[in-house]
Amino acid sequence: MAPAEKPVLFHYPSSIYSHRVLWYLWLRGIAYDECIQPPIMPRPDLASIDVGYHKIPLMAIGKDVYCDSRFIISKLDTLYPNSQLAPSTPAEAGIRKLFENWTIDGGIFGNAVKLIPYWIDSGILQNEVLLDDLQTLMGGRRFTAEMMEAGRPDGLQALRQAFDMLENTFLIDGRDWILGTNQPTLADIDAVWPFEWLLMDRAMTGSLPEANFGEKTYPKVHAWVRRFMAQVQRKKKEAVKATALDGETMASRTLGASSSPENVVFINDDPLSLKQGDEVEVFPSDYRNMGKSAGALMGLTTTELVIRNKKGLHLHFPRWNFSAKKVGHASTISTSVTLANKIPRMRLLYHPGSPFVRKVFMLAHELGLAKHITLQKVVICPVPIAGWSDNNAEVAVYNPMAKIPCLISDDVPDGIFDSRIICEYLTNLAGVSPKKDTRYWQLYTLHACADGIMDAVILIIYEVRIRKERGLYFDEWVEGQKQKILRVLDRLEVAAKDHILPDPADGPASADEVAVVVAISVSAQIKFPDIEWSKGRPNLVEWMEKWEDRASCVNTPPGKDWVVGTEEESVFKI
Repeated sequence: MAPAEKPVLFHYPSSIYSHRVLWYLWLRGIAYDECIQPPIMPRPDLASIDVGYHKIPLMAIGKDVYCDSRFIISKLDTLYPNSQLAPSTPAEAGIRKLFENWTIDGGIFGNAVKLIPYWIDSGILQNEVLLDDLQTLMGGRRFTAEMMEAGRPDGLQALRQAFDMLENTFLIDGRDWILGTNQPTLADIDAVWPFEWLLMDRAMTGSLPEANFGEKTYPKVHAWVRRFMAQVQRKKKEAVKATALDGETMASRTLGASSSPENVVFINDDPLSLKQGDEVEVFPSDYRNMGKSAGALMGLTTTELVIRNKKGLHLHFPRWNFSAKKVGHASTISTSVTLANKIPRMRLLYHPGSPFVRKVFMLAHELGLAKHITLQKVVICPVPIAGWSDNNAEVAVYNPMAKIPCLISDDVPDGIFDSRIICEYLTNLAGVSPKKDTRYWQLYTLHACADGIMDAVILIIYEVRIRKERGLYFDEWVEGQKQKILRVLDRLEVAAKDHILPDPADGPASADEVAVVVAISVSAQIKFPDIEWSKGRPNLVEWMEKWEDRASCVNTPPGKDWVVGTEEESVFKI
């Protein structure tokens, strides 16, 4: 079944590689829209959707972005099945693949570039801006008349061999198409494009000497190229005209696509030893200066690599001529000795039964600050009940709402309260400065979701433990809180599946991650109403399992008083 979203092709008219994709779309009659890009850098449209790789063409289908012309065509063939262009046998598919590699990696296009007619008035050497762009692409090497003249003999010799091969092998029997079919196939697209560029593109007029490459010498090659382009032009006229999208419209449509990204596969025995969820950079290994794209690794096979970028899009790259490396997560926290010289004395008003307090103290463990905090256990309740509200007045000195957690420090002696504000204070104290990118806001929103679970649980406890004893129990209210919890758990399951929740093994966790852990934990602990947090949420279960033996989790048990270990123990556990 074809995708629900119409493809958007990023290209510019003179892009030779884009022609391959356009021909494919026209020959198959696939409707598409286009976002025309400048032929030279920068390309702000791509930056607006967080695509660092900027070699043209690219194609977006919903929330999936596909890079590299070969890969785009391969994906289109998969996403739009029953292609009349596909080879009909494995052997034909192999021939097609050989042509694909021959023209791109086998030197045909590279040698064709050596034949660009640099001497004409509108030639490459007259465009300084283009020369600057190409110099960056080629790692500092600049096109000059001397360089291009020196390369022409080798280019001509290589192309003569290529013309000879086609004329005297595949086309010698008079067939119309490479595979002897009634219509062009992918093999023709993969074989013809550099020859069409040399023979029919106005910008390449004069690139090939007529005496050596004219129609008298290679009549079958010339006829094949003309025949192919005539077929393409006929199909183009029949196709629905593409709508040209400006950058703003394209970004709004792509980022706001309603469809989910394509399902991906992940193999665990890849030579790169990468793990799903790793933060990686992907870049072309042949042209490293064509830009890097960064994101969380989502899919990995022998032929494809998929990352999720900061905008939530899945960027798909072929494995051929592309490399990936893991981005290091260097800790932004100083050593404990350095911290000790800066950290004020702190006292935390706490109770081990409070999920909000647990969140704060778990974060202190994660940041290496727990050993600097003195714990003072209190019991508070908005209703004056013996054994429940004994310390209301004492806590109200620092927090007029008489709520915990409340942190009293040497530098803020009048008290810091609200768990999120305390978390921000501790994070700042540890010297952590998170980059406020898309991932930051996604996690911070999950923090709010987690706090919502904690609020709902506390309201249920008050309803069951206090109001019910007074004959004021409100069934609908409790059910409403339960539904809040279940909805948030579903949201967290999606976040775990999409790796928005990072692997907790990678360095100190953030307050947002800790909040999610505490929220899930308290959902599991509450006995009434019945909430099966793990049911139907396998990704969340797997994520939580990684926290079970983590020091911050082990050292803050909900049902027991907490202690702060020795400095040596704390540093070791963290």
